[in-house]
Amino acid sequence: MSKLLETATNTSPEFAIHFQPHGAILLDRKSMFYFRLSGRGTELALMLAKNNSVQKTARIWEILSKEKVSEEELNNELDSHPFTSAWKKGLLNHPLMITGSTEYYLPISCTLQLTNMCNLKCPFCYASSGKPYPDELSSSQWIKVLQKLASHGVADITITGGEAKLTKNFLKIIATASSLFTNVNLFSNGLNWRDDEIELISHLGNVSVQISIDGNSSTHDKLRGREGGFSESLKNAERFAQSSVPVLIAMTVNQLNYKEVYEVIEKSVEVGAVVFRAGQTIPVGRASEYQDMTSEMKEKVKQQLADAKKRWSDQIIIMDWEDHHQNDSLTDFCTPGFLSWYIRADGQVTPCQIEDTSLGNVLKNSMQEIGSPERLMQAKRLAKQCRCIGKIELPEADLPFTIQKEAEVKP
Repeated sequence: MSKLLETATNTSPEFAIHFQPHGAILLDRKSMFYFRLSGRGTELALMLAKNNSVQKTARIWEILSKEKVSEEELNNELDSHPFTSAWKKGLLNHPLMITGSTEYYLPISCTLQLTNMCNLKCPFCYASSGKPYPDELSSSQWIKVLQKLASHGVADITITGGEAKLTKNFLKIIATASSLFTNVNLFSNGLNWRDDEIELISHLGNVSVQISIDGNSSTHDKLRGREGGFSESLKNAERFAQSSVPVLIAMTVNQLNYKEVYEVIEKSVEVGAVVFRAGQTIPVGRASEYQDMTSEMKEKVKQQLADAKKRWSDQIIIMDWEDHHQNDSLTDFCTPGFLSWYIRADGQVTPCQIEDTSLGNVLKNSMQEIGSPERLMQAKRLAKQCRCIGKIELPEADLPFTIQKEAEVKP
């Protein structure tokens, strides 16, 4: 396994409790893995992290709840815990960070479209990027947005465009994001990167770079409308990797390039990328006229991914193929609006990048207003492009530290 791949998969956890109106989640802010906790589970997690002793935690719980819980019983309960290894290895030897709200849905992750300006005009671009919006946020306004999100517990930021690096004072923005958030993910088409820009991102230490490669040399250049773009983007991916910056290669798959997935993965391995991800062309924006791939085409993609995993699984993480049109399941992390926001270049907050329904403006509205249950329910009803938000079914409220209503004392 490569050194970069080891770095990407073996980072120390950074746990936090994130509250929501209907419950809480235990989150590793580095990997962004999390799971839901019951109210009881949340209380136990906080106690255990505070005193770092299963024995003490069991006794505290017994005194508070009058529920007899032995150290052995609590250990058995932790055995079914998705983060059991962390508990057992003593990684929770400090109090957990507390974020979120019991009244509003505040995000743990946000995507920021710094600009709609782009040096390409790809026919499958969901944002129809090319020209900037007339009312895009300035760099100083984006700094304020970053501070606002960080102060409300956001851990993970994705910076995109258009082409994000075309934004004025881009380096200042990316350095600020690196200082404020646990993870910064930068999306780029991989063109026009200077040595000092790559060096800065390498020094920041917590920035990963996703570069788009959409087929072999001729197919990529044709789709992107830029002769030599394939070679330049791959070369810059290699420069990032050689500078110890984790690189993800993303391929937008459609009827024109679906046979070339295996070839792109091979090139990704050659340049030192740590992750490869293939996603379908989303029929919005300039891609609204794109036809969906046939089931045979999708099976061809899956077979290429399987073959590549057999050959290179020790060198690169190859993410599973996601069929957005047929997969009815979703995880909380992909649940738009309730745990993640998309912030457009004009400041409008939407549930995700393909949905126009606005939750508010990140500069004009408070985080509480944007994350109000009423606005999110309205967005769920009005959403036209985002299918995930319509599937959201929240569990019944199960919050920690709640006290059962005491019987009225008769005079």
